[in-house]
Amino acid sequence: MSLVVRRATAADTMPLRHDVLRPGHPAGASRYEQDGEAVHVGAWDGTVLVGCGSVFAEPWPGPPPEPAAWRLRGMAVAADRRGQGVGRQVLAALVEAATAAGAPLLWANARTTALPFYLRDGWSVAGEEFVTADTGLPHFPIVRICP
Repeated sequence: MSLVVRRATAADTMPLRHDVLRPGHPAGASRYEQDGEAVHVGAWDGTVLVGCGSVFAEPWPGPPPEPAAWRLRGMAVAADRRGQGVGRQVLAALVEAATAAGAPLLWANARTTALPFYLRDGWSVAGEEFVTADTGLPHFPIVRICP
């Protein structure tokens, strides 16, 4: 495995994001309003994108609220590459990008099935489990203080 983790475009991430996070939904379901101003990171094995994620400025509603927070969205790793450190490397690059931009806090709505991954990386659960309308899957709000 010769993994290269680097900045990406929203278009780069869209096919993997859609396949992993919105299978069976129209392609537009994988686009985020903030894609234009987000920092996107991808992990490539040769020419194949095997992991991706995005961060952008979006206030954390709290409690307590943090108006300068950044949000993580679109974390996806190809099914055959999970458990190999791909997600960890993508997440580290995203945390670094948000921290460099001055974010004091990162937040996300993590799928319940992915919660252990985030907890191992220093994230904390910040609310009750809920089901999202767009996926019908259970999630937890999570936060991470930026270094």
